[in-house]
Amino acid sequence: MLDTVFYFILNMSLASCFVIVTLLLVRQIRRLPRRLMYPLWGLAFFRLVIPFTLPTGWSLFNFTGDLVKRLVTVETMSQGIVADTGMASRSWTMMNSIGAVEQYVPVEYKTETFRKFFTTGAVVWAIVAVAAVIAALILYSLTRKKLKQAIHIKDDLYRSDMLLSPVLSGLFRPRIILPPALDPDSPEGVMIVAHEKIHKARLDNFWRLLGICITCLHWFNPFVWILLKSFLTDMELSCDEAAIGKYSKEEREKYAGTLLRYAEGNRAPVSSAFGHSGVKVRIANVLNYRKLTFIGAVASSLLLLAAAIILITNPVQ
Repeated sequence: MLDTVFYFILNMSLASCFVIVTLLLVRQIRRLPRRLMYPLWGLAFFRLVIPFTLPTGWSLFNFTGDLVKRLVTVETMSQGIVADTGMASRSWTMMNSIGAVEQYVPVEYKTETFRKFFTTGAVVWAIVAVAAVIAALILYSLTRKKLKQAIHIKDDLYRSDMLLSPVLSGLFRPRIILPPALDPDSPEGVMIVAHEKIHKARLDNFWRLLGICITCLHWFNPFVWILLKSFLTDMELSCDEAAIGKYSKEEREKYAGTLLRYAEGNRAPVSSAFGHSGVKVRIANVLNYRKLTFIGAVASSLLLLAAAIILITNPVQ
């Protein structure tokens, strides 16, 4: 059973590499708002956790040559039979890019060498993945415990002597925790609180932790670590854009100065901290911010829809 899961993970990880590279190229479009790029990373994470999806003629994988050896349908999985690509064109399918098995229920490998490789590899993968997930959860718990003694100010605002930079702590009932010297009613404090409330409304701490856990499952894939870094950076960039949407040029300059001031605060990997995640890039993005026009919003929405169809669907033949 474990080797079957590992086989699925390897196939999903291989497919995700093409999606990640494509998104990294899209990310190079300078005029593309980060608040659009941020949800696009969800397409890559989708590929990393969902093995089955619909086939379409628009799929990126129609143009990857011999990458896809076979398409496995949901129906044939339950019957223990692997279907050829032509037979699977109208059903939910999984891409089999490795082509090492004859059938899945029960698993039958083409050679004894394949069986030994996947049996041993599955054990190694599972040990490292479980250890990495446990480490991430322990780190989250320790961070939460460290900030549990924060003093309540008002509403969802707290203050802690342990912080040098504002932090949004918690998953489903997150708290905005400020350092001692920051007045939440000052112009600087209002900007910071607005930023953290956007994180809170979008459940960014949950998505951050989920992204970290998915990365732990695909720890062997360097492209997934690049995905995580880019995802977390764009999380902050998109939040900055949402926070400064109605600011004047002078207010954006003050916001950039506030980012610089809190650039060296405490780091909390599983919490959203105001002054972290590529401060230089964030300052440049804030200073060069342009409001999205109606036409730009429509074009961005169409791009998001097209990317979803192209990147998360499977090929047909």
